[in-house]
Amino acid sequence: MELIAKEEIEQRISSFQLVLAEADLDGAFILQNMDMFYFAGTIQASVLFIPREGSPVLMVQKAWERAQRESPLEKVVRIKNHSQVVHVLRDFGINILETAGLEMDVLPVNIYFGYRKGFPQCRWVDISGEIRRLRMIKSPYEIDQIRLAAVILNKGFTEIGELIREGMTELEIDGWLALIARRGGHMGILRMRGWNQEMTHAHVLSGESGSEISFLNSPHGGTGNTPAMAQGAGNRIIRQNEPIGIDYGVAVNGYTGDQFRTFVIGNLSKTLEKAHDCSRDIHRLLAKEVKPGFCCADIYNLAVGEAANKGYGEFFMGHGEGHVKFIGHGIGLEIDEYPIIAPRSEDKMEIGMVVAIEPKFVFPGIGVVGLEDDYLVTPSGLERLTLTDQILMQVHK
Repeated sequence: MELIAKEEIEQRISSFQLVLAEADLDGAFILQNMDMFYFAGTIQASVLFIPREGSPVLMVQKAWERAQRESPLEKVVRIKNHSQVVHVLRDFGINILETAGLEMDVLPVNIYFGYRKGFPQCRWVDISGEIRRLRMIKSPYEIDQIRLAAVILNKGFTEIGELIREGMTELEIDGWLALIARRGGHMGILRMRGWNQEMTHAHVLSGESGSEISFLNSPHGGTGNTPAMAQGAGNRIIRQNEPIGIDYGVAVNGYTGDQFRTFVIGNLSKTLEKAHDCSRDIHRLLAKEVKPGFCCADIYNLAVGEAANKGYGEFFMGHGEGHVKFIGHGIGLEIDEYPIIAPRSEDKMEIGMVVAIEPKFVFPGIGVVGLEDDYLVTPSGLERLTLTDQILMQVHK
């Protein structure tokens, strides 16, 4: 089992402490799992306090011995509940907090009230945006994990093309994709930060399923096999000459690779085939034009303009109430990381970002086509990390 190196964790904490100093905060409490993993290397039930200066304190409610093994932090102590946090910090010489940060984008209100009661003199600040922007720039270690995920994704797309047959259900294909991913090292879960947003390891969407609108903040949803999930693969039978959209995610050591390919048994209609070609053209355009410093809003406008010029603007990134106003997003420990490539984004491309670019076309009652790939922002531009050819995936009958 791979652990995060001490030097990696120390660099992350050091960078965050500069953020705390700039914001004039005494420290921050880290409670959300992926932020905890990022700064401590463990997700055992804990409270992590990172002071503006000095060593962080990891206070563990459950699996203390495991947290000690997994985390390189030096100060790892046991607590029974959050009410002990005040006393533990006093034991380490932290007596008064005047200003401190919390992850207010995800923190349950009752926990927030508990911290207000425990530290009545403290002014609380939402630090979630600063954490997400710190996580937005990937280290060489993080990029290597995403590259490993890309290898598994490529293997999955290659193998599933040999397994798809007319008469199968979407769920059968979904099951094969899960087997391939887990066998390759996928950790078994994909994480999203957005409120009530969830994601399975794959969307397998054939024919009109690809145009089914759902609650998910995505241009496609799928029916799922129950209203309790309401997305992804369902019981629909795979047929010839219709699009089979597969959105596939794999996470290695926490880090996500995210990719979409369109399959077909036989041939697509000319309309769908040309829309798929347009998705490829958008990828090529962005790979050519985007460099560090390029504004995310301008990237979005380039993609929208290309889709409109080819005559497919009406179907770009969803239809009707299913339309979404983005064409890409950061990936890492979560699927929905910064930056968001959207019309009102003020973010600019920075070296070390990893973004998933997903120009897709959704045709009501017919299906979804397109390509999604992951890119690293380098000094010279975009480097594609995902490995599968940017082609329509033809399945032999």
